Amino acid sequence: MGAHLITRRSSEAMDDVVDVGIATGLSGPCHHAAVAEDRADLRTMVDDIVRAGQAEEDRRPAPDMWSLLHGLGTDDPQSVTRGLSYLWDAFLEYPNVFEPAVPAVRYVLALLDRKAGGDTVIRSPDGRLRPLRGHLLTWLSRVADAVGDVRVREFVELAGFSPLESATSTWRAVRQLRPQMYEAAAAFLDDPHPGVRQEAITVAVVLVRDPALAVHRRHIAAAARVFLDTCTDPMCRRWAAEAFDEIRPSRP
Repeated sequence: MGAHLITRRSSEAMDDVVDVGIATGLSGPCHHAAVAEDRADLRTMVDDIVRAGQAEEDRRPAPDMWSLLHGLGTDDPQSVTRGLSYLWDAFLEYPNVFEPAVPAVRYVLALLDRKAGGDTVIRSPDGRLRPLRGHLLTWLSRVADAVGDVRVREFVELAGFSPLESATSTWRAVRQLRPQMYEAAAAFLDDPHPGVRQEAITVAVVLVRDPALAVHRRHIAAAARVFLDTCTDPMCRRWAAEAFDEIRPSRP
């Protein structure tokens, strides 16, 4: 269960997940079986998120929660945009991290692995123009930060107890997914889209604060240095410099 300081049912299934066969020209029984399995996997993940939301005592999931989240895996830009808007703030509310965040992280990791959304650029709720993968990385960085050590201390100060006290807490479950989150981010460090590279570095910087992932600090510092050296936008350069300064190898 999640630790909450501050104290939504699924709609009919939609069958508009991207058909990779149409996009690639592949066809045949094996391909169609793989596509069907892929769709089923994504549906199951969304089902898990909805169930977690329905199990919460103090909150109710949005009636269209299933279709909104399912829209993230489609090739319809409007559905993707609506799904992203729902994902953005549905499972985090400072200082809380709600139970559906755990299956939501797994769903986002699966979408990143499938490179959902392709190169279609959409606008995030905070106004950034990126391919979907960039926005999903941004969301992962927000989740990773929300369960980091700094946020744990802040929660304790506000609530008087640690969100990590329970062995079944949402915070613990999300923190256990940090290695998979790092692997997902690292896969996009060389992405052709600079905005995606930036978001990949951002989430990686947050994640390597975890002592268990500190071994990757030098690699991420190098990626931030390359981004800094090749970027011409002043704001991006300032961001890259700050990211590099945080994790660059300490001088002897």
